[in-house]
Amino acid sequence: MDHNEVARKFGLLMLIEADHAHEVATELEALVSLLPREKSRQLAQLQVKASHKQAKDFRELAQKVKES
Repeated sequence: MDHNEVARKFGLLMLIEADHAHEVATELEALVSLLPREKSRQLAQLQVKASHKQAKDFRELAQKVKES
C-alpha cells in the first residue's frame, strides 16, 4: 500500500469509529431516563458526553488525515 491508500484507509476507520461512538451515545441517551438510580443516570450521562466527544475527536482526526 502506498501512503495515499494508507491515509484513506485510516481516515475511513476513524469515520467508522466516530459513527460507532455516536451510536453508543444515542443508545445511552435513550436508556438514561430508564435507569433506576440517580447515580446510575449520572454515570450514564458522563458516558454519553464522553462518547460524543470521542465521536467528534475521531471525525477531526479523519479530517486531518484527509487534509495531509
